[in-house]
Amino acid sequence: MGKSPTVHRRRLGSELRRLREIAGRTHREVAAHLDCSQGKISQIELGRVPVRTSDVRLMAEFYGATGDQLDALIDLAQDSKQRGWWQQYPSTAQRPGLQTYLGLETSAKAVSCFGSDPLPELLQTTDYTRALLASDSQVFTDDEIAERLKVVSTRQQRLLGEQPLELWAVLDESALRRCVGSPAVMRQQLEHLVLLGYRRNVTLQVLPFSVGGHPLMGDRAAVFSFANEADPQVVHLGDSANSRFLDKAADTSDYLKAFEQVCTSALNPKDSSAFISSVADELPT
Repeated sequence: MGKSPTVHRRRLGSELRRLREIAGRTHREVAAHLDCSQGKISQIELGRVPVRTSDVRLMAEFYGATGDQLDALIDLAQDSKQRGWWQQYPSTAQRPGLQTYLGLETSAKAVSCFGSDPLPELLQTTDYTRALLASDSQVFTDDEIAERLKVVSTRQQRLLGEQPLELWAVLDESALRRCVGSPAVMRQQLEHLVLLGYRRNVTLQVLPFSVGGHPLMGDRAAVFSFANEADPQVVHLGDSANSRFLDKAADTSDYLKAFEQVCTSALNPKDSSAFISSVADELPT
């Protein structure tokens, strides 16, 4: 699948922000030094925009970085300019929130997620995804549908291989009971979930209606965790059309606690598998 520039860009921004604060420089001073806007400096530090290697050098030297430290920042800047695998797909490349999401997912060691319907894309069958696209208010061409299916399929490859993505998904009961497509499509989807639950890197839990209220009601949340300790956990809220990405501990801690609480309230994986099977059995064959 290739490497993702997203995490490199965020790590670079975080390091540049740290060096700026140690040096006691303000955004205004750095912007004047680079002859650019303060907003650009802020966007660089947040890892939201590509940054030229020459600008990284100017900023780093302005903060007093030399030798190996400067070289490491330049290398990081080079890595941050790589093209993500998703950029070969036009409709995906035009959606900034989705680009960031895919960049984080591609580099993550583990993803934890919760939401009501629809089911997470990493867990969807092709027929389920196709049915979702058919029910969308936007009319997709055959080429656009094929492209979106390919993107989902490529993402799902992360669940395979010698070092697969660790996925922990808490599924709201509503996502299991809403019939997307035909009953046959939904039954196949539910049976697919049961099979996925046997994989060592996939943990599925069901949050039944009987639990009642919980701290993530109304939210679709995903938590990205990375192998490198220099990369903080990132919480994503919303969907690709309305994304928020949080990476500061003060912003993510409440959501991490809420996810833990939802996991505690949900059925354990064994009972969740039995629950999913029972819902599948209710559908006509």
